[in-house]
Amino acid sequence: MRLSLHIDCPEARVHGGDAIRTAVASSTYPLPGAEVRYWVGRGWRVLEQGYDLPDVYVCSIEVAARGDTVLPIRCPQHDLYGFYVLAGSVRLTGAEAPTAVLDTAAGHYRLSYLPAAAYRCLFAAGKHHVFYFVAKGSVLFREASPELGADIAPVEALRARLGTPKVSASLSMAGMAGDAIRRFLRHPGATYLRRYVAIQALVITLLLQACEALRAQPVPGQVGLSLAQRMRTYIDERVADGGDVDTASVARRFAVSYVYAKMIFRKHIGQPIGGYIRGCKLKQARYMLEAGDSPTQAARYVGWTPAYFSRAFRAKYGYPPGQHRNAISS
Repeated sequence: MRLSLHIDCPEARVHGGDAIRTAVASSTYPLPGAEVRYWVGRGWRVLEQGYDLPDVYVCSIEVAARGDTVLPIRCPQHDLYGFYVLAGSVRLTGAEAPTAVLDTAAGHYRLSYLPAAAYRCLFAAGKHHVFYFVAKGSVLFREASPELGADIAPVEALRARLGTPKVSASLSMAGMAGDAIRRFLRHPGATYLRRYVAIQALVITLLLQACEALRAQPVPGQVGLSLAQRMRTYIDERVADGGDVDTASVARRFAVSYVYAKMIFRKHIGQPIGGYIRGCKLKQARYMLEAGDSPTQAARYVGWTPAYFSRAFRAKYGYPPGQHRNAISS
């Protein structure tokens, strides 16, 4: 596993299997299949549980400190980090400078570009829980090109910019971001493939939410609007083709969480996603009835039982589907 951030206290690293298992068992969120690192120093303990995927690394860090604690840490490579503080607080400074690079309290998060360097992580007495993800360089940047030598001015300028930490404003985790992280920590998935899908959906959801919060787009809300419009088009096409579609399948199709799919659709389309799907199915069924299909055929096509279709149709139009052709001709 390529470490994205590690504690520079090799003497505090615990390697005993029993001690690690005990620490995981007492964790607020024991994560199945995670890569575990456990550290015990004078007056502090740190449990790290991480998942390493080809394009992203996510980690849950639980810190217990008997007094104010300073942990030396190191970022081996320049990466994009998302630091989410579920409990306590975290303050990050340079290895030698007291100026804070990142200072975040419980219920808040920051996106940060951190250069490869040594840092100090400060924790007050008490318990702290930090969840972070790292979008790996293979996702954010193209592979090195032989045409771009290290001494070319634009490359030198980029290297200089990457040598300075860039940190977003403190953003609230209230609502979607916090809910999505806690949902993942409670149910990360029992198998590698389930975790892979869950992690991808979580990180995309967090990045989209951060874009909305930071308005990092030409027009505020453009990211969410574009996503909601693509969801609507997908629903229209699936219903027209007689395919199975519901809120969960739409969320999976666009690799976002179930909650985020519902929120972003209602915000930009103006109605619940479940209600929109229901309306699309009723409209499609009505077209089929007008073309001469029976109520049973129409119901099966949109994925409903005839009884459910009859109730939904009557609730929408005021009469049963069998009377639709008479109703439109009268």
